[in-house]
Formats: sequence, structure tokens, C-alpha cells
Amino acid sequence: MTSGRRKDNTDRPTPRWLKAVRNKYFIVTVCFLAVLFAGKNNIFRLCSDYIKVLRQEKVLRQYEKDISAMDERIRELTSDKDSLEKFSREQFYFHKKDEDVFIPERDGASD
Repeated sequence: MTSGRRKDNTDRPTPRWLKAVRNKYFIVTVCFLAVLFAGKNNIFRLCSDYIKVLRQEKVLRQYEKDISAMDERIRELTSDKDSLEKFSREQFYFHKKDEDVFIPERDGASD
């Protein structure tokens, strides 16, 4: 009956904590947790980096959408002289000679 005894032939049984530490599953679990939570590539950093990537991809999609809208606007303005004139009058308040321009104030607008 040497299953619970030490190999040095003493009558003292092996402590339970020592049995747990020598267990191969315990050793693998401790190593896994050390890799997962310690070091510079831990799980928290990986999650935060993943969230940053998702945010950047969202910004990229918005920029691509804005670029396509601008390209459409440029195509529209360069294809028709009337649309260019309308754009310049609306955005930059351009006017012809001997023409008065009236700019109405919006309700609640404060500059």
C-alpha cells in the first residue's frame, strides 16, 4: 500500500496540495492561464485591439461612402453647366452683375 505514501519509505502520506500540483491537468491549466492573462499579448489586449479594428473598419466604410457621394457630385457638376451655376449660387452666393442676392435668416439661427 504505497499509493498514498512517499517514495522515501517514510510513513507520512503525501499532502493533498502536492498531489494537486503534480497533476498534469493542473499544470496545463496553470500554463494556459498564464499565457492567456500574462504577457504583452494577453486576452484583454487582443479584445481591445479587435474592437479598435472594428471601429476603424466602420470609419473606412463611411469614408468610402463619402468618396462615392463626392464622385457622383463631381460628375454631376462637370456634366451640366446649369447644375454648376446652381451649386455656385447656393454654396458661395455667386450672382450676376446687376442682380441682388437676398439671404433669409433661419428661425433660431445664431451666429
